[in-house]
Amino acid sequence: MALINLLDWREEARQQRQKEFFITLGLMVLFAVGIMALVYWAMQGRIGAQQERNNYLTQEIDQLNRQITEIVKIEKELAELENQMDVIQGLQQSRPEVVKMFSDLVTSVPEGIHLNSFERTNDKNLTFVGRGETTPRISEFMRKLDSSERLRAGDLKDIKKEQKGIPAQNFVLDGLQVIPGRDGKDADGGAN
Repeated sequence: MALINLLDWREEARQQRQKEFFITLGLMVLFAVGIMALVYWAMQGRIGAQQERNNYLTQEIDQLNRQITEIVKIEKELAELENQMDVIQGLQQSRPEVVKMFSDLVTSVPEGIHLNSFERTNDKNLTFVGRGETTPRISEFMRKLDSSERLRAGDLKDIKKEQKGIPAQNFVLDGLQVIPGRDGKDADGGAN
C-alpha cells in the first residue's frame, strides 16, 4: 500500500523556514546587542581613562597655579626687599653728606645773614628763609653757596624790606644740594 501524505508539506516547509528565520534573526539580534555592549564597554573604558587623565591634568594645573601664585608673591616680596635695601643703602651713603652739607652751610653764611629756617623739600632741593642786613650780604651768601662743594644757590624767590627800625631784608632763597661724584658735577659747576 502506498503511503499518502495528507499533510501539507509546503506549509510545513514554510513553518520550518520561518522558524529558522526567527532563530537566525534572534541570534543576529543577540550578536548585534553583544557587539554594541562591547563597543559601549570599550568606549566607557576610554571615556573613564580620559576622565582620569583630565582629572590628573586639572590637579597638576591647580598645583602649578598655586606655585605660580606663590612665586609671584615671593618675587613681589623680593622686589620690596630690594627697594628697602636700596633706600637703606641710600640713607647710609647720604648720612655723612648731610653732616658735610651743614658744615658747608656754616662756612657759607656770611656775617650779617641770619637764617630763620632751612627746609629740604625733596632729595636735593633746599629752601633758605632768613634775614640779611643788606642786599650785598644776601648776594655774598649766594656766591658762597655757589662756591661751596655741596651747595648751590638757586633763585631768590622773595626779598622784602622790614618796616621796623632795623635796616634788614627778609628773603626766601631756593638752593640745591650737590653730592660730589654722584651728581655728575664737579665742585666748580653750579645750578643757578
